Amino acid sequence: MDVISVLLVALVLALSVLWMVCSFLMRYYWVPSALRAVMEKQGIRGSPNPPNPIFDVFDGKPDMKEISHDILPHVLPWAAQNMKFYGNVHLNWWLREPRIVISEPKMIWDLFMKKHKDFVKSHFIKLLSDDIFHKGLFLANGEAWARQRQIVAPRYYIDEVKAMVRAVNNATSQVMAKWEAFVKDSGDVERELDVQVEFMCLNVDVVARTTLGLEDNDFQNILKYNITLLKLQNDQETWSWLPFARLIPFGINVERWKVRKQLNDLVRKQVRERRKKMTEGNNIDFIGKLLDNPDVREDVIVAELKTLYATGFISLAPLLSFTMLMLALYPSWQEKARQEVDQVLDGEVVSPKDVTKLITIEMILQETLRLYPTMPLIPRVCIKDSMLGDVFIPKGLGVSVNVVALHHDRDLWGDDVNEFNPSRFKNGTATAAKHPMAFMPFAYGVRTCIGRAFSEVQCKVIIAIILQRFEVKLSPNYRHHPVITGPLIPKNGMPVILKPRQNF
Repeated sequence: MDVISVLLVALVLALSVLWMVCSFLMRYYWVPSALRAVMEKQGIRGSPNPPNPIFDVFDGKPDMKEISHDILPHVLPWAAQNMKFYGNVHLNWWLREPRIVISEPKMIWDLFMKKHKDFVKSHFIKLLSDDIFHKGLFLANGEAWARQRQIVAPRYYIDEVKAMVRAVNNATSQVMAKWEAFVKDSGDVERELDVQVEFMCLNVDVVARTTLGLEDNDFQNILKYNITLLKLQNDQETWSWLPFARLIPFGINVERWKVRKQLNDLVRKQVRERRKKMTEGNNIDFIGKLLDNPDVREDVIVAELKTLYATGFISLAPLLSFTMLMLALYPSWQEKARQEVDQVLDGEVVSPKDVTKLITIEMILQETLRLYPTMPLIPRVCIKDSMLGDVFIPKGLGVSVNVVALHHDRDLWGDDVNEFNPSRFKNGTATAAKHPMAFMPFAYGVRTCIGRAFSEVQCKVIIAIILQRFEVKLSPNYRHHPVITGPLIPKNGMPVILKPRQNF
């Protein structure tokens, strides 16, 4: 090469490097700084030292000194601190993404109802959870979200949900039989069991039964892979925003890729085995119906099945675990719910008609979700200049709904806000607080959790069967430590003492 050619190549390389550096500075420093300035001009301020962690630190934080439902300072200490100094609307940083954190019902209404088209799922959240929810409905935006929701929606039609009750009954009854044998083997009338892992396995099993029509499901490995990916997700939080950081073949990335492939291969194997069993008129399960549709590609089916598995153990297992805590802590409510179960079921399994009659269990589940919301933060990012209430939201700014703060707001819920009181939901969720937007464990509006109805039915059936067959007490080994790892979970598990009922 002559000198001119060498100089041209060097110039191109230099310009490429300069472009990359400028792009990096623009995206991660100049634009965030400009967005912060826009918000500070409106009087909205917050933590001056980015970045703050998205998720709680899983290791190192001590347990709560006592069992208290006032969990905001423990699970979101940075939010509690910012609210103290800056109010219910304040600025915060998630990695290098500036955002405002809100717990004002009027702004939340605008976010999810009036201006929902102006906000989408956060880029950083997609980065962190892509391994688990890759291409699934949970992370989709825009036309992709609308298309995938149309595919998934039939699974949650009311008649479909009612048809799933039998599968939930069968799966739960098998677990109850195992628990009874577990207690009997001890030679005692009662025995301690950590039910958190039990609920994880049960929920993955229920997904397999209701979506694939499978009863002999490899749910242990599916659960293991998802738990591993969730842990790796938290481990990579502080550096994943760096360009190409998730593409470099080292340590944690290599492990991520390996586990993700194992999960994908296993789920794809299940789909293909289900395809082999297809017969005319026998494809009544969700995946069978999708396989019947020539317009739905296999990778879409795999992605949605992965999403269903993940949401089962990520959201429902913690809800059921914290519900067991409430039942153990408040025996009067446990007994009230059990009497209702005995009256409604009369010793039989739960039928679709019975589900609507389990009012006390429904109130207990709702109050548990209020005190311990499964998704404590709901993140969005603005894709066009917009307004939330009287606040101008520039394009590129993130917005997070602090569900924990919203559910523990004394002005909305009253002086007993940190007390367990299911009676507040006796007339439904809309009138439980002073504002209908004060309770939103499943988000709101068009992007409300599509599986909400089935989740509520599933949890009611499971809790009803447990109360039908066991008395529940809290283990002395329980240590109270709700922690955010994406969802809100009990860090130390949920050890309870199970005593089979003699008259069942």
